[in-house]
Amino acid sequence: MINANVIPTAFYGLQNLIDSLNSINAAAEKNESAECVKREYTYTPKADYYEVENGFTLEVELPGVKKEDLDIQVEKNILTVKATRTRKDNTVHYDRSFRLADDIDTDNIQVTLENGILAFGLVKKQQAAARKLNVV
Repeated sequence: MINANVIPTAFYGLQNLIDSLNSINAAAEKNESAECVKREYTYTPKADYYEVENGFTLEVELPGVKKEDLDIQVEKNILTVKATRTRKDNTVHYDRSFRLADDIDTDNIQVTLENGILAFGLVKKQQAAARKLNVV
């Protein structure tokens, strides 16, 4: 058996895999079936953005995530997306933050979720028109 306690912290995620393999091996030696191991993962989802006429579109890939499993917040021009997807014995957590430009109107962000793509319509703030000042 492999001793998982000697694995450096950089490889900490491998401990679950080693424990699972040891469990399966021990069960096979006793001619028993191994118990299924529940797993949790945290991912940084892929994202892409492109400029449109009045701002930007930001797209985040969240396959299998439903609306009710989303947590989206904007605070001090930081857009944070968190989501969870559970299937059978696997739970996947998605977590990613984006710094928005100062000229983005954070009060008017449009959000849609379709086919595993979370899309944000980021509109630029209206610029105040220049005006001439008269000296009195």
